[in-house]
Amino acid sequence: MVRHAPFQITPQAAAELSRQAALTSRPGVASLELQPGGCQGWALIIRAGVVVGDPMARTDGITLWAHQDTVNQLESMHLDHHHDLRGGGFILRGPKDVQFCTCGVSFSRPSKDADADPGQ
Repeated sequence: MVRHAPFQITPQAAAELSRQAALTSRPGVASLELQPGGCQGWALIIRAGVVVGDPMARTDGITLWAHQDTVNQLESMHLDHHHDLRGGGFILRGPKDVQFCTCGVSFSRPSKDADADPGQ
């Protein structure tokens, strides 16, 4: 059985998640959700201050929560954050078998999309 790397959060993403969560009634937590759609098939939704599912990653004072099907889809990926003169945003990055849209939050993973149930 091949063991894949867990989902990771870059220091830049952790700092922005912490900043956003601090503005809510539940600082230090955020939830990730995948919705069918977006440019490549799956769109990542980030909700600061919300706890849904189980803890999936923890770093620099922030804990990300997600349902197991989301954790499976995000396996071997990492969440980054960029900031530039136009604003900024979260970006998913990952292995070569994952196709990412230039928007950074939509992706397809052919080997995993076939097994996923978007209705969950």
